[in-house]
Amino acid sequence: MATSFSVPIEAFFRRIETDRGFFNYFNLAEEEAIALATKRATQYLREACARITLECPNGLDFTDYDEETEQINADLNKKEVYILSSLMYEMYLNRDIAKLRCLSVNYAPTDLRVFDPSNARKTFMTMYSAVVQENEYLIDWYRSTDRDTGELRNIDFAGMDIDGDTIF
Repeated sequence: MATSFSVPIEAFFRRIETDRGFFNYFNLAEEEAIALATKRATQYLREACARITLECPNGLDFTDYDEETEQINADLNKKEVYILSSLMYEMYLNRDIAKLRCLSVNYAPTDLRVFDPSNARKTFMTMYSAVVQENEYLIDWYRSTDRDTGELRNIDFAGMDIDGDTIF
């Protein structure tokens, strides 16, 4: 079976539903804005698929997808959809880091007496670091569990799981 790109994209949209800037575009109809938001989210999904495949090489190949039908060639479970949407959220936040660096250049010293963007940058970076840390935990958890049963994999000292499959 296959999983449509729309499944993790919709999970991602639920995470950012209050971010009006992601869904509203100047001089675009609602349908066009949603299409543009979906196109942006699809790129985040591709990046998330590449990352989880690189970090979990002995697991499911998330990069095995069909561009034309926009489907991942695997039947993803709810946990995998959650991990992908969480990685997409990290990619989304990562784009804003460059914007934060530009803020410090755009303000004159007199502006900083009224509005100090350093607190906003610090708050954002704290939130971003928490998302990165959570994603590292999710990937570690996913790497160490069986995707079908959800049980922890047992690894012997020879680098093989209990079924004799090489883990590393």
